[in-house]
Amino acid sequence: MFRILFVPLKEWQGIAVDSEPLGTIIKYYAWPLIVLSAIVKVVSIYLDFTNDSNLTQFKVPFIFTMLFFNLLAPIFVILLGGVMIGKIGRSMGATTHPQSSSRLLIYSYTPLFFATILINTGLNSQYLGLISIYSIVLFWLGIEPMLQLPSDRKLGFLILSIMILCFLFFVVTLFIRLAINLLYPEGVVLFL
Repeated sequence: MFRILFVPLKEWQGIAVDSEPLGTIIKYYAWPLIVLSAIVKVVSIYLDFTNDSNLTQFKVPFIFTMLFFNLLAPIFVILLGGVMIGKIGRSMGATTHPQSSSRLLIYSYTPLFFATILINTGLNSQYLGLISIYSIVLFWLGIEPMLQLPSDRKLGFLILSIMILCFLFFVVTLFIRLAINLLYPEGVVLFL
C-alpha cells in the first residue's frame, strides 16, 4: 500500500508481473480499505444523526442501509469499471491480461479510500478531498506498465476511463439516493 503511494513507478512494474488472482487482490487489498472507509463513514453518520424524536426510530436501520451501500458501491464500480475500461483498452491496443484493468483501478483507488477515511474522521478541512486527485496520477502512471498501451493513446484512454468511472459513480449515487428516498421519510433524506 505504501509503495504504490510513495514509489508508484517501481510498484506498478511489480504489480504488472504479479500473478495473484483478482479475487485475492480484492479480498486482501481492496476489501479491507472498502470496509474501513465504509465503517468510518457510517460512524460519522451515526454521530451526526439528528436527535429529532420523530426520526430516532430510523437511526439504526438507516446506519445499516448506509453501511450496505457503502460496502457495495466501490466493489460495483471497481468490477464493472474494470471490465469497461479493459474493453476500451483492448480496442486501443492494450496487450495484457483482461484483469489488468481491474488491478489498475484497485491500486490507483488507494488515495481515494484514504481521502474518504480522513474526510469522515471529523477533520474539517475542505482540502482533504484533493488527496483523491492523486488517484488520477496513479492511474496515469499505471496505464503503460499494466496495460502496455501505446504512449500516444494514454491520454485518450485516461479521458475515456475517467468519463466511464464518473458515469458509474453517478449511477451508483443516483441508485442510492432513490433507494433511500423510497425507504426513509423526508427528514432522514434531508439529513443527508
